[in-house]
Amino acid sequence: MATESMVPGFTNRRLFAVLGALAAATMLSSLETSIIATALPTIVGEFNAFESFAWVGTAYIVTSAIGTPLLGKLSDIYGRRLIFQTTMFTFLVGSFLCGAAQSMGQLIAARAFQGLGGGGIQALAFAVMGDILPPRERGRYIGYFTLAFVGSALLGPLVGGFIIDHFSWPWIFYFNVPLIIVIGTVTHFALRLPFKRREAKLDYAGAVLLSVVIGAMMIGLENGREGWARPQVLVLFAISAVALPVFVAVERRAREPMIPLHLFSNKVVFRASLLGLCAGVVSYGAGSFLNLYFQDSLLISPTLSGLRTIPQMLGVTAATFGIGRLIARTGRYKLFPVVGCTLATTGLYMVSLISGSTGYGYLILPMVFMGFGTASVFTTTSISGQNAVEFHDMGVTTSMLMFFRSFGGSVGLAIFGTLLNGSIRSDIPARTGIPAEKATGIIRSPKEIAKLPADTRQAVVDAVANGVGRIYFWCAVVMLVGVAVAAWLPEIPLRARAGLSDALEADKAVSG
Repeated sequence: MATESMVPGFTNRRLFAVLGALAAATMLSSLETSIIATALPTIVGEFNAFESFAWVGTAYIVTSAIGTPLLGKLSDIYGRRLIFQTTMFTFLVGSFLCGAAQSMGQLIAARAFQGLGGGGIQALAFAVMGDILPPRERGRYIGYFTLAFVGSALLGPLVGGFIIDHFSWPWIFYFNVPLIIVIGTVTHFALRLPFKRREAKLDYAGAVLLSVVIGAMMIGLENGREGWARPQVLVLFAISAVALPVFVAVERRAREPMIPLHLFSNKVVFRASLLGLCAGVVSYGAGSFLNLYFQDSLLISPTLSGLRTIPQMLGVTAATFGIGRLIARTGRYKLFPVVGCTLATTGLYMVSLISGSTGYGYLILPMVFMGFGTASVFTTTSISGQNAVEFHDMGVTTSMLMFFRSFGGSVGLAIFGTLLNGSIRSDIPARTGIPAEKATGIIRSPKEIAKLPADTRQAVVDAVANGVGRIYFWCAVVMLVGVAVAAWLPEIPLRARAGLSDALEADKAVSG
């Protein structure tokens, strides 16, 4: 006979089936933020489109950022299960379209569609966990989920490298399809939460305006690599700047706002969001560039490039298992992001000092610090934010936390891609005499770079290393801000009951 779990209406077997399926879905969606990293040189070479490479990652994260608050709100209205299944179907279709892409434009469009589903999966997985687990116990399980979330993002380059070396790049997307079908089947039968549909109207105006704010800003940042003063770039920034106050005004009057502004008056939620923003810039924004350095400066294969990121995975593992258990045991969380951000800042600054001749051994400890730091932030912000709100705000709060992580990654990818492109377009011409407009065209796969004349090859190696070093310097600055925000994060006692338990008791009291 199946034993009852700590969750009302859930046996232990059913609870673990739900959590396992959610963790697996989170792994796949997070994997897609970084699996593309080791494949990009190959894809860029096939489509001859180096100038657009950053958008393959940016498109996914931008739509993830846009989708998380929308889908979080929809799950509050229509239920977690229905919206979660919808997001997985979107992710499945997007994955298939990515693999079938015949041009860089098609791939970017498909990645945008895939990101809409991926962002929803991540937000709703953490929201469901917030529904069914008490905050005190949640520390342990969020540690596991953070390991799946951050760890898979770090393992992405390794998985992508293996696929690129042994199959073809479309399979980094096709392998999602059968796995999502299995996960969808499990959650269809196991994820059944007591839910009463709310009579609420979706904030369509807020959704459109939020999309305009984020989309215009990201496109402007991406196009800024050709010059920040160009009219089209300034127009895009102006559109975003005008749409933002209009969005705020609409949200203040909306019955069911996309992002309830009252949550920003909650000090824990507000500061956890800022901290997640900083970590998102570093984790998502800079995550792919170290693999670019390994391949285009050190000229190693995609698989070996992925293997060299294992120290970051070790840091993530140490943080998620250690911190999650300590939070569950002590009920305290504030110390961990302070220590984590400090270690991450140190590691990022050390990476910023690299050159084309830097040995791999020098990077091992910095990567451990970076992995430990970002994982500590993701674990503690999820726990602290969910603990600070009532059950009826759980979905939108979780989505907002995920939104700021994704938004930080979107900004980081766009700015850092522009920074790297500008560095290459100035360094290579200065060393070789190659025109700036042709400089990026000579950067293909590691094998193609190795075939270049010695002086040109060395120029590419140094230019990529210098550009990546500049990126990590600014990441260190961002994470230093994260140290201050983490020290500013209030610490309130973790609740011992799950929000679902309180909600069910409230319903009984009303009906009684």
